[in-house]
Amino acid sequence: MGTATRDPRADFRLIYCSTIKRPGADKLLAWLEDNGFFEAPASAGHHGNRPGGLAVHSINVWRRLREITVRDMMGGGHGDLEPEEEETVAVMGLLHDVCKLDVYHRETKRRRNKETGKWEDYQGYSYRDPFPLGHGEKSVYLIMRHMALTEEEALAIRWHMGAYDYAAKGGDKALDAAMDVTPWVWRLHEADMCASRIDERGAAE
Repeated sequence: MGTATRDPRADFRLIYCSTIKRPGADKLLAWLEDNGFFEAPASAGHHGNRPGGLAVHSINVWRRLREITVRDMMGGGHGDLEPEEEETVAVMGLLHDVCKLDVYHRETKRRRNKETGKWEDYQGYSYRDPFPLGHGEKSVYLIMRHMALTEEEALAIRWHMGAYDYAAKGGDKALDAAMDVTPWVWRLHEADMCASRIDERGAAE
């Protein structure tokens, strides 16, 4: 599933610990570990809907965001990012979906078998959010309980769903305003779409 298949937990920790150096980063990582981040799925019935899918998706978004950032900052060429830019890419890519912790719950569900036409039981996920603060909003809140974000990082994580965000669907103009403030908003959204629609395409059970 996806492009990060060796050991998602080890890969995530390596990227995180080698690039995110700000105060509180260690506490945030410990909190993720303690709250099942590396066992969580990325969705109920779409990309990454299996144990560990959230970590794989987060690594895929980080990789895509880094490629997009290098493309933009190096004029389409190749090169190294500054340490501050590497940190921002890691913070946004790896942590944009921490809002998904403890919202997908494994349970027995029913479906019609496409080959036999008969109904059957299967193990799937249902969505129940005990803290419905909002998608991007919740990620920003949870991260900042442990570690500070820059204003640009907060805006990008808040709006990483782009036009799929319910506020944007309802006519909220803040998405456009956020994109005007910083290119990180549309970079992260592009990376998220590439990861979920290309890298993880066909990964749903």
